Amino acid sequence: MKAISLFSGVGGFEIGFERAGIETVLQAERDPWALEVLARHWPGTERVTDVRLVSPDMAYNASMKKQPLIKLTQEKLDEAVRRYDAGESLAPIAKDMGVSRQSMWDVLRRRTVMRPQKRYGEDNHFYRGGSFAEDQAHNKVEKAVKSGRMIRPDVCERCGGEGVPFKDGRHPIQAHHDDYAKPLEVRWLCQPCHHEYHKGKEVPAEAPSIDLIYGGFP
Repeated sequence: MKAISLFSGVGGFEIGFERAGIETVLQAERDPWALEVLARHWPGTERVTDVRLVSPDMAYNASMKKQPLIKLTQEKLDEAVRRYDAGESLAPIAKDMGVSRQSMWDVLRRRTVMRPQKRYGEDNHFYRGGSFAEDQAHNKVEKAVKSGRMIRPDVCERCGGEGVPFKDGRHPIQAHHDDYAKPLEVRWLCQPCHHEYHKGKEVPAEAPSIDLIYGGFP
């Protein structure tokens, strides 16, 4: 069984659940001293400092993170290469194989030619020369952030990661619109998560392999 720990403290519950055979794959704690204790005793466990960032997608990623690649037989590896070469996205391939997206990418890059990530013009999911509504929505968000009416967070609300800063100075956390008619209603996402939303390859709500959620006092 796999579990999520909220308001983890120094991991008292984790010890008890470990003895019962339950693996904690995600911890949420903000106290600096407690975080040091957790990092020392559970170095490989996913961890966030804001409980509001815990989401089904993050739970899914954390639950898949420790899956050993040794489980992929040669037959499975060949199937993954065939599917990727046929144009399928990494996310569904990794999910079907029972490994993380990052692990799947690492496997494939050694066995085939990876598709380029850099796209231009209308082929780019984030092309700003699209519809008038898209342009207006993006511009309004930028103005709201500059004026202080909107606060851009430093972490992705989907995966909890900080993203990778762009060389041109752009912030690694981007605004994603579900509806361009509501320009100031956005999801703040890192670039990989933003790409996944635009590809329509979101992890379904039932995907996380989590059996238990527990927590201490906030």
